Amino acid sequence: MTSAKKSKATKTTSLLPRWLSWALGIAFLVTAVSVSSLAYLTASAYWDSPFNPLDSNDGVAIAAQGELLDIESILGNNGTDAGLPPAVVTELVAQNEPFLVPTLESTGRTNILVMGIDRRPGEPYLSRTDSMIVLSIDPTENRAAMLSIPRDLYVTIPDYGQNRVNTAFVYGAQYGSPAQGAELAMETVSYNLGLPIHHYLTIDFNTFVQAIDTLGGIDVDVPTTINDTMYPDMNYGYAPLYIPAGLNHFDGELALKYARTRHQDSDFHRAARQQQVVMAVRERVLAQGVNGLLQQGPLLLNQFEEGIRTDLSPGQMLALASAASQIPAENIDTAVLDSNYVTPYTTPGGASVLILQGHLVGPLIQSLFD
Repeated sequence: MTSAKKSKATKTTSLLPRWLSWALGIAFLVTAVSVSSLAYLTASAYWDSPFNPLDSNDGVAIAAQGELLDIESILGNNGTDAGLPPAVVTELVAQNEPFLVPTLESTGRTNILVMGIDRRPGEPYLSRTDSMIVLSIDPTENRAAMLSIPRDLYVTIPDYGQNRVNTAFVYGAQYGSPAQGAELAMETVSYNLGLPIHHYLTIDFNTFVQAIDTLGGIDVDVPTTINDTMYPDMNYGYAPLYIPAGLNHFDGELALKYARTRHQDSDFHRAARQQQVVMAVRERVLAQGVNGLLQQGPLLLNQFEEGIRTDLSPGQMLALASAASQIPAENIDTAVLDSNYVTPYTTPGGASVLILQGHLVGPLIQSLFD
């Protein structure tokens, strides 16, 4: 497998208002990361507790020590986002002067770990990651890839032993900052998949729902009728969900529900639906074009300011978005670490998790990212 090279940016002659350039730069990345926020409202988040449920399976068990670490106490003691890089648009809203849009010049592949953070508006940013997708952009081959990582994947977390992959963020942040949590999550994914991870981006579900509505909704071709009589509502009851097979137009809330439902199949099918939603958002953004973003850019920026965090610089985001916009849909490869690549396992503490099948995952990683 070839290693990714560091991307460089050069300037083109295109001039755009600064806020519009930011909107364009964020637009494609949001299509890739928006799905991460969908998992925030997964069914298990409501079966036991609406806020970071803690039980024998969801607590953080450090295998090397044989202890159960109380996630709630960690979140309560360090529930601040002071160490996280500021929202991507915080300092740019008031700047309207035109500037040159950078483009990618190098032949390197850039891999970004996008994470949905399990939090609601107004809550601290330090929470478990309920969804992870590795987004990869290769400008040389004009290709992109998305790989969904199940939250119950049992992995080695550097310096912390074995645990679910979705606990790495909290481990890294508990004695440092949320930014360090993101760094440990990147290191964990890289270590277990043998894949370099260069950047991270996090998003919350409310930002996704609002962005979908601002864009006017999305069109999704539903392959199989959804009839979920046990779809959970916000009050521990049920709100039956029915979506007919065929082409459907979703607003933000319905898109969230479509990606959240899983009772009729599995988490793996849900991950596939989430990727389907990502592609639908991408098509909607591309269809809007510059004129559409001119009309909706300020509102989108206001939404992004509160719900998206990243270590990508403005130039990197714009360069990646520029490269990604040139990649046709047929050149975007998608995969889920599903039952073809993992096997169920019960830990000594009784937690139900998933174990990677390395001899099968290796070829998949090569096919997607090589």
